[in-house]
Amino acid sequence: MTSMISRFFLLATLLFLPVSLLAQESSSDPRHPLLENDFYASLGAFLHEKNVKLGLEGNRELGLDDIDFGKNWKLDSSQTTGSAFLHWRFGEKWSVSGQYFESNDSARATLDEDIEWGDYTFRAGTNTGAGIGLTVARFFFGRTLHAGHNHEFGAGIGAHWLEIEAFIDGEAFVNDESTGYLRERASAGAPLPNIGAWYMHAFSPEWLLSARLDWFDASIDTYSGRLINSSLGINYQPFDHFGLSLAYQVFDLDVNVKESDWKGSVNLHYSGPFMSVTATW
Repeated sequence: MTSMISRFFLLATLLFLPVSLLAQESSSDPRHPLLENDFYASLGAFLHEKNVKLGLEGNRELGLDDIDFGKNWKLDSSQTTGSAFLHWRFGEKWSVSGQYFESNDSARATLDEDIEWGDYTFRAGTNTGAGIGLTVARFFFGRTLHAGHNHEFGAGIGAHWLEIEAFIDGEAFVNDESTGYLRERASAGAPLPNIGAWYMHAFSPEWLLSARLDWFDASIDTYSGRLINSSLGINYQPFDHFGLSLAYQVFDLDVNVKESDWKGSVNLHYSGPFMSVTATW
């Protein structure tokens, strides 16, 4: 993952350095469409790697480690999922945006160690299956704090609606007694509020650098912990209404959950490039 991040920032530097050196904009030059138009949409592929650690029945409080789904079932490999983004600028300084992506993965493996999942034990040496599903819908209401001909900075508040599902199946044991084949599921869903900020800088009417950060670290109802959703990318728009975008996106969630269907912990890290087709109008 470190090498992937390094390659991305090297690519961004190689793309922007000659543009920034050559572009000398004045207030009479055309503005980049992302700074000028009211609507911006993107649709593309999130090529992410993930690290998944989950626990049931308060593993951390009991002194147990979270279950590493990547280690036990190789669920931390690369995966490609669809993602979409929509931004609407209204009035002189206000905007609202939304983002959506989901990830689902499952695998089977022979366990190298005992796994405690809820009330059940899945023993080392047995063949088991596991799966994880995550759906994220992001909503953000923002205000532009400073803007010029070729840049914009703003901040605001928002919320992430999260749906998390996980399962482990195989021969399970309770108090050393086999239950036979069992699939034990857990699920949780709730909105997590966040604060955030963004920045955009156009080096020319076609090239633009953008950065965004959403952050949450608090205790809300049945959730307590931290959420980070960030992105750094470049946009190339050679046409009036259509262009291409390449961004590196990070989604990191580390929370304790106290819901009826999930009492335990969730530690998810998704990161990778997001390549998309963009439209402005």
